[in-house]
Amino acid sequence: MAQQDGCASQRMDTADIACWAKRLRRQGRLRTTTPTGRVPFSRGAFSAASSRDGRPDHAPLLTSSSESANLDEDEMNLAILLRTTGVGAICALAQASPALAQNSTTETIVETMRTLSGKQSTRPSGAKGQCFAARFTPTAEARQLSKSPAFSGERAAVVRFSVGSGNAKVSDGTKTVNRGMALRIDPNGPGQSEFVMVNAPVNFVKSPDQMLAFLQARLPGADGKPDAAKIKAFTDANPETTNQGRFLAGRPVPASWVGVSYWAIHPYTLTNAQGATQIVKFKLSPKGGQVGLNDEDAKGKPADFLVDELKARLAEKRPAGFDVLAILGSAGDAAIPATQTWPDEETRRSVKLAELTVTGLAENDICDREIFDPTRLAEGVAGPTDDPLFAERAPAYAISITQRN
Repeated sequence: MAQQDGCASQRMDTADIACWAKRLRRQGRLRTTTPTGRVPFSRGAFSAASSRDGRPDHAPLLTSSSESANLDEDEMNLAILLRTTGVGAICALAQASPALAQNSTTETIVETMRTLSGKQSTRPSGAKGQCFAARFTPTAEARQLSKSPAFSGERAAVVRFSVGSGNAKVSDGTKTVNRGMALRIDPNGPGQSEFVMVNAPVNFVKSPDQMLAFLQARLPGADGKPDAAKIKAFTDANPETTNQGRFLAGRPVPASWVGVSYWAIHPYTLTNAQGATQIVKFKLSPKGGQVGLNDEDAKGKPADFLVDELKARLAEKRPAGFDVLAILGSAGDAAIPATQTWPDEETRRSVKLAELTVTGLAENDICDREIFDPTRLAEGVAGPTDDPLFAERAPAYAISITQRN
């Protein structure tokens, strides 16, 4: 098995992944078995759909080995599932963050989110959403900043838009939750890169520990209701956790998934062919401009209007895409926590890297069968190396997907 930074490379065999699945299960860090019907199981061979529609092409994934012979069916199903959800998540969960082996913060975060959402077998955040096919078209300027194959030519892409919270029935007109976009560029190709974004330039927490405390402060008491005093005490001690909510409250309710800006809230580093690097924050700006609703109009909309709005927009060939911008930053900006914007961020120089065009509705299974792993990035684009919140995403998503229907 190839090693990279002390962790198996993304080309590791399923038998190797099975070993990690068995080790993680024995440690009690992945206790939930594969949901029935999510991934076909065969002890001899496994094949998935062709990559033509954006699905993984993993055939064959499972081969006989002395390691697999020692695994029960649950462990081997979990190994296959982890294979399809991204080896980066396994590395992050098993080795890349040694602290995870000694505490259960990640699992506790996921479990607490599920408790707050009523133990639904959906994503504990962004449960309501829709998958779309898209096209990613880079600019010439992108190649000056990054050598990533994602910027070497037009690529297929997959987008999942969502409405925040773990409630799959939340109304699309709800103002107090964010709108999300998960993006996979060049699925199964050399430029495959994945991003998780929200319609705010900041996150609601800056670290896993703060996130856990935020969630626990909102757990219901014996009367089934959250304790307002606990929430106030937490907020008073952590005022930065109100920044995202204040940003959303000060803007109209999004009238379209493609009528609002999205930010990948973490700093990224672009490296070009000459080895020059540039700190950036990614922002997606809607091609058709911002489209919003006032509070009264939002209340009068159907609960699920966003899918229909985008389907109608595509049918009428109205703008349904984004300019992909790189806001230029510095090393000092990279040290700013995710709960804060960069100084003068809105007036900073930015470079248009690409256009992202939504081209049509896609089956939700394409987006649901594997995680969007923001640590999965093609060479030439790198996420932050010292941001615990960024590092937490992949293992949290890997745990979460095992608990969905």
